[in-house]
Amino acid sequence: MLKIKNTQTDMSTYSIPCNLCESASVDVLAVKDRNGAYLRTVICKKCGLIWSDPRPDDETIKSFYSKGYRREYKGITIPKKKHVYRDAREAVRRYRFFENLIEKADPLLDIGSGNGVFVYCLRRLGHDAQGIGPDESHSRHARKVLEIPVATGFAADIKDKGVFSVVTLHHVLEHMTDPLSELKHIRSMLKPEGKLVVEVPNAEDIRQDPKNRYHRAHIYTFNPETLTAMGEKAGFAVVRKSVAPLNGNIAMIFRKKDDALRHPVNLSGNYLKIKVNLNSHTNFNHFTSSAPYTKIINNFMNAVKELIAVSALSNHKEIINKVLAVEFGDNKNGPG
Repeated sequence: MLKIKNTQTDMSTYSIPCNLCESASVDVLAVKDRNGAYLRTVICKKCGLIWSDPRPDDETIKSFYSKGYRREYKGITIPKKKHVYRDAREAVRRYRFFENLIEKADPLLDIGSGNGVFVYCLRRLGHDAQGIGPDESHSRHARKVLEIPVATGFAADIKDKGVFSVVTLHHVLEHMTDPLSELKHIRSMLKPEGKLVVEVPNAEDIRQDPKNRYHRAHIYTFNPETLTAMGEKAGFAVVRKSVAPLNGNIAMIFRKKDDALRHPVNLSGNYLKIKVNLNSHTNFNHFTSSAPYTKIINNFMNAVKELIAVSALSNHKEIINKVLAVEFGDNKNGPG
């Protein structure tokens, strides 16, 4: 478990400058996580980026993601059949977002590949895909069970330069301790005009119970403006952008530019916009809306569908292959 010591008493001070604009001016949004444990979450008054401050050191965080994250947040060391089915359906949704921008021969790297289902799907569809993820048990599962190239490690471990046409980061950037540096490193891995696909939670999400906004595993929280600015500062240009209903997940496709952004980040008004949106999404507003009850019903219905879908299938490959057959037909190439 990630443990954060309560050392901050001055609500206007910081120990970590803003990763986007380097400002020292912050406002405290919360001092507890979704489980009621101490977690000081701040927002930059200059640009609106949100992060946990203070936080554990890098070595503690690396150890947590290598061994503890899946156990603490999912209660598993290897994926269950229902998780594989769910992930396969999610992989199809993610692929649809950028499929018209990628050729079969384009080398693709999925960072934070987890159990490998996304990489497996891409390879079944004929793409030259590989992955890397920090969780030892999940990356081992990808190699042994799905028989796909998924390495155990972090993005910073990759030293290849200019070799990938596409890099994907699905719900990974928010876990990184230095997202700007990570994006710059990823840019160096990409070929000229290479694409970066990013999906993150939205700081302004109003589908969530307000007390569930922040937890220890999400070190940074973005809204569309700060994610765009972060990508631009790292040397990318936005190609495509999507925000799920009710300020849900943000998905963006970036293109590698020749030069990184030179002018300072200017997100005047973004901090106040986020504050207004968060303050208006109160417990009363949340629980008098249909969102929490629709979520419960949808989760129940999806759980039943998942149980039915996997009940007659014996292994993980069969589950994924069936999802792909329904979505794309049987004309696929790749591992069997």
